[in-house]
Amino acid sequence: MLIGAALVVVGWILGQTLGHVIFVFTLAVVVALLLNPLVRGLRRLHIPRGLAVLVVFLSFLSVVGGAVFLLINPIRTQIEEVQNNLPLYTDQAQRQVQNLQGFFDRHGINVNVQERADGAIQAIRDWVSDLADNALTYSLDVLGILVTLVIIIVACVYMLLDAPRIARFAQRIGGPEAGAFLRRTERTLTSYVKAQLLVSLIIGVSAGVVLWIYGVTGIFVQGASYAALFAAWVFVMEFIPYIGPILGAVPPVVLALFTSPLTALWVIIAFIAIHQLEGHVVVPQIMGDAVGVHPLVVIFGLLVGEQLYGLPGILLAIPVLVIVKETVGFVMDRAGLARWEAREPALATAVPEPRPAEAPRPAPREDPPRVMEAPGVRPE
Repeated sequence: MLIGAALVVVGWILGQTLGHVIFVFTLAVVVALLLNPLVRGLRRLHIPRGLAVLVVFLSFLSVVGGAVFLLINPIRTQIEEVQNNLPLYTDQAQRQVQNLQGFFDRHGINVNVQERADGAIQAIRDWVSDLADNALTYSLDVLGILVTLVIIIVACVYMLLDAPRIARFAQRIGGPEAGAFLRRTERTLTSYVKAQLLVSLIIGVSAGVVLWIYGVTGIFVQGASYAALFAAWVFVMEFIPYIGPILGAVPPVVLALFTSPLTALWVIIAFIAIHQLEGHVVVPQIMGDAVGVHPLVVIFGLLVGEQLYGLPGILLAIPVLVIVKETVGFVMDRAGLARWEAREPALATAVPEPRPAEAPRPAPREDPPRVMEAPGVRPE
């Protein structure tokens, strides 16, 4: 655990120094490790490596580009709609607070709810407005995203084309075990990403469907209007361990709170039910212990990723920790630093066990003395 934390600190120092370069290169490494098993599978069909890389990359870009094309316009439209209707929602919340304040005044309860609630509503309004502005800025920054995407694609193509050469170089440095280390890293990272994608998809779709049902039935009217936006937000937040489920519930709960406290309570109950399903059924069946990293190291990695690159750094933190975990395990195996538990049986067998006491041998049986017979005389 300490070695992993030390490597994360070194990564943080390098990230502070090189910034965007380290982030782009790390993302390219992660994508290459995820796609290399597919390229290797096509190579088993005797397809040339260059053609296999081309087929895998075109398929990957088609899936990602298709998903972005189908979702980006509805999500962007719903973000703009939330931003435009935000004054209306805050006015509704202020009327709810005024009604509550009138109830307290009529019953002689000396509590100034309105003054405190007005400050809280204004703070929430500013937070939602900033969040919407940032989301629209990211979606409109086409040139910066395109340049970064091209760099990542070029770096990944070179890594995939030179994967055999990289493996041979690693084996010359680290010995024959280096090839197994690379395969194990690919397998662990691929298993985690596939499981996490499936979990995020299940939870995101579940949240979107439940909020849409709330909107259709009138429990939470805005739920039907912004179901796609909330589902996409929950999907992304599910990639963040521990705090992601809470962050995914914040925007719909806040928007429901602008309508009424009862509506917010219904939304909270829905998310509690969804995450109970996630914690007791979905994650144990799909994820298991996919990462195998101590929770403190995970939290530390999330903090480092957020400090360096914001939300993209948080999303990239766990894949990087998976690679760091496998690297630390390989280095420890090469250095002979096996775990104490692994050496315990050898130490136990090194101490000779006492031999059990031997049972006393029985005394030899003596035959009765024979009587000497005289010739011609029979014994009586």
